[in-house]
Amino acid sequence: MYILMLSLIFALLVAIFAVQNAAPVPINIFWAVKEVPLVLVIFASAVAGALIVFLLALGREFKRRKAVGKEKVSGEVVKGSSLDAGSEAAESAKDTAGNRE
Repeated sequence: MYILMLSLIFALLVAIFAVQNAAPVPINIFWAVKEVPLVLVIFASAVAGALIVFLLALGREFKRRKAVGKEKVSGEVVKGSSLDAGSEAAESAKDTAGNRE
């Protein structure tokens, strides 16, 4: 919930900053020069950054799901998976029981 609130506040600050900087600026794209409002450059950069972060997170999620799928087939426990948390708890319980004896 805190991350969502911080994200919304940050998005609002970026929007305010972008609207205050609406003057046209020259943009050089290879051989072409174009006059574009700075607000569009700021928003395009923010969207590009968000898209890159989303794609990286999506790749990490697919990699994790693939590892968990292999884990279920082979019976191995992959570090960082949901089954790994259960095995760590079991090992901790064994250590605690071993210390009592």
